[in-house]
Amino acid sequence: METYILSFRAPLRTLLQRQQIFDKLHLEFPQIGLISIDMDDKQFVMNIEASERIENDIQSSLLSYGYRLAFVNAKTKNNLNPKIKTA
Repeated sequence: METYILSFRAPLRTLLQRQQIFDKLHLEFPQIGLISIDMDDKQFVMNIEASERIENDIQSSLLSYGYRLAFVNAKTKNNLNPKIKTA
């Protein structure tokens, strides 16, 4: 099973209310994992770890709560530990 890192651009308001957003997302999407907000080129980027591509659902859900996000990209996350050698 692949894991995705879904990245969204978010305004400062999102950063200031991140705990409320994290709680709402975890209630609505139990399949998501780690959520982080980082500063990238003077803009905030919210990264969400998910087991499937649900970026449209996340955007729709947060928009219904009054939060605007812009989907940037989705990357697959390598689930293997780099310290473990495979044959």
